[in-house]
Amino acid sequence: MAALTYIVAAVVLLGLCIFVHELGHLLGGRMVGIKAKVFSIGYGKGILKKKIGDTTYQLTLIPFGGYCQFYGEDPSEDREGKEYEFLTAHPFRRIVTVIMGPLFNLLFGILLFFTMNLVGYSVETNRIHIPDYFTTGEYISPAYAAGMRSGDRVVDINGSRVTGFSDIQSAIVFSSGKARTIGVLRDGERKDFVVTPKKYTEKGYFTIGVVPYGERVMVVRTLEKDVAREAGIEEMDEIKTIDGKEIKTPEEFTSHIRANANRQITMRVVRAGREKTVEVTPRFREVLKIENFVNKRFPGEKAEVRMDRIDLVRKAIEKGNLSVNGRKIATFDEFKSVLERNRGREIALKTAGGVYTGKAVYQKYGFIGVETAVAPEMVEVQYGVGDGFLKSLVDPYRFVMLNLKGMGMLFTGKLDVRENLSGPIRIAKIAGDTAYYRGISAFIILMAKISIILMVMNLLPIPAVDGSYILFFLYEAIKGKPINEKIMERIQFFGIMLLIVLGIFVVFNDLSTLPFFQKFFN
Repeated sequence: MAALTYIVAAVVLLGLCIFVHELGHLLGGRMVGIKAKVFSIGYGKGILKKKIGDTTYQLTLIPFGGYCQFYGEDPSEDREGKEYEFLTAHPFRRIVTVIMGPLFNLLFGILLFFTMNLVGYSVETNRIHIPDYFTTGEYISPAYAAGMRSGDRVVDINGSRVTGFSDIQSAIVFSSGKARTIGVLRDGERKDFVVTPKKYTEKGYFTIGVVPYGERVMVVRTLEKDVAREAGIEEMDEIKTIDGKEIKTPEEFTSHIRANANRQITMRVVRAGREKTVEVTPRFREVLKIENFVNKRFPGEKAEVRMDRIDLVRKAIEKGNLSVNGRKIATFDEFKSVLERNRGREIALKTAGGVYTGKAVYQKYGFIGVETAVAPEMVEVQYGVGDGFLKSLVDPYRFVMLNLKGMGMLFTGKLDVRENLSGPIRIAKIAGDTAYYRGISAFIILMAKISIILMVMNLLPIPAVDGSYILFFLYEAIKGKPINEKIMERIQFFGIMLLIVLGIFVVFNDLSTLPFFQKFFN
């Protein structure tokens, strides 16, 4: 059932967005008297065909996407000089035909946004949560440092209204690190905080160190061949109870797992809207944690190290290769005893590989091999006709501006290309995830956004896409003659090669995010 949902979601989302784009070309051509030769739903040979007027409408075996072929659009084919032929028509008529494809994607996105604004849909809450690891240590949350706290409800940023967590992300991610005035409600009282976003990696996004508030725990990753996955726990499972106890935070979940090694526990989880019971037995996990870890060969570098290959420590002790503060360790029990006596103090560990210093702690606890996070609180939003229509125009505008700014940061190297460039495979996975886990309303909102992204991408002045043709035809209209045919061929050849290389990169980049390929290459 899940696999079918993913396939259908991908076909519907990408297929419908491409179909709308090609329909725009078809109707744009009709508006200015340029006739379509073939309008195809899907690619390849048509299995169902119907000729209406001068146009053959066809459905292919795989109705995924489509295309619109006009009379006289191929420069290499003979033309009769008829006004309805694409390359014979005046350049402005061709521009209308071309630009209507991206314009239809925009209108389709606006229509979907408007429809959902009237019907209503769920968004991640505008209440925030600041994880404990962002309140102490090296990476203090900018929001926490400014005075914001978990449970605060963000109502506006620099005067712009905030209704959901995506509005917070939009205002912060591309803030360029400039301070923002954030208005929140806390216990019914309004408070304002000036927060300066920061990056935690060179090519990362700006952030203020907050996540959506929630009182549910969600599994975001399962380790291969560990007890959780073998027991049937899956990513995106929402954990409701453990041994009958309601779980509201990742800390409560971790604490219960750690305290119940080698004892079967019963978990109630919600998966795709349905409750399931899963029984799992946490295994013992042994970890050597070293704070302020320093390798004597690199004395200026400090870090926190967690080592769970304790068998290597045992082997070093058996070979007589481990000493603490100059004292050779004979047994593993002696090693644990020495660490306990020196808890909180720096020690020197000497092994065959060198000398290391730091504050070392041995830990042994229950572990099932999952990574959890707070499942965001969801809130319903719904608008009247007037507000809904206005928002259906404002949201696409903001979305387009954010995407253009993001593309600029990709080209200038400010964002990591591998992490932020998605192709059809990753989009298909996102479509499946959204449809399966979040439902039809979230899927329709995603479709609206993808349609608008297609509009943006097709209007870019990249050879072989709509934006380049618009520039070529505009040049022809101004100069009174088309670009030299040889120059045009070189530009188009370069564009096609660029798109092929980019396409190969995007496909492999998308595949690298899939578990099967990660396992294969590892």
